[in-house]
Amino acid sequence: MISQHYILDPSLDNKVSNNSLMTKHHSESLIECSAKCGELCVCFGFNPQLKKCRIHQSCDPANMTVDETGWRYFRPNDWNRDCEKLQENGHTRSGVYKIKPFGKSSQAISVYCDMETSGGGWTAIQRRITGSVDFYRTWNEYKVGFGIPEAYWIGNDVIHQLTKGGNTSLYVAITLQNDTTLYELYEQFSVSDEADKYRLLVNGLATGTLGNYAHSMSNSFKVMFSGSRRSGSHCTHLNEKRTIEDQDQARRL
Repeated sequence: MISQHYILDPSLDNKVSNNSLMTKHHSESLIECSAKCGELCVCFGFNPQLKKCRIHQSCDPANMTVDETGWRYFRPNDWNRDCEKLQENGHTRSGVYKIKPFGKSSQAISVYCDMETSGGGWTAIQRRITGSVDFYRTWNEYKVGFGIPEAYWIGNDVIHQLTKGGNTSLYVAITLQNDTTLYELYEQFSVSDEADKYRLLVNGLATGTLGNYAHSMSNSFKVMFSGSRRSGSHCTHLNEKRTIEDQDQARRL
């Protein structure tokens, strides 16, 4: 299930309009109403007294001229740059969310957010829960990203965008066949742009239990990156707060 965060627009309280109205529904709850706010939905109104829901393509206050008590309107919060921002906005459960790392007007991408590991707010840049996706891909495929929610690579361009501001840490974890998990947290982490061939930079202190095992073991591999934000993967987590999730042999990273 993909989650979306919404913000209240008090300027539209107790108003209705048929201007740009897409649909009207009976809804038992605010959550049920919000689920009807699809791709073309710019805002939605919910009246808990009437148990009614209104989905709009536009919510210009100038057009909301009819008074009707009980209506409150909500807009999608399109400026969730990463999973840390989602966490700041009140999302505390791990799962698949939409973020916009390239800006508010850019296309949203679906990522897995780990809201539990090491304080949460991790954005999974890689995830390999199942073996259903082939990770032997071309340069361009790794550039733009590929996969499904259970197994994906977020894309090198996205990783660069998330880490280029600095203040990003890298969290690596390996789960052994006996279910023991080893980890390493790197203080500074970034990936350069395509012109620099997506060069990986890891600096600063490294702490954890992983040591040199990452280069010699074929196990579940996990990485995340962080700083003022985080990222990671099953088994890879980045902490900027962002996350990667990947289950893969360590030699492939």
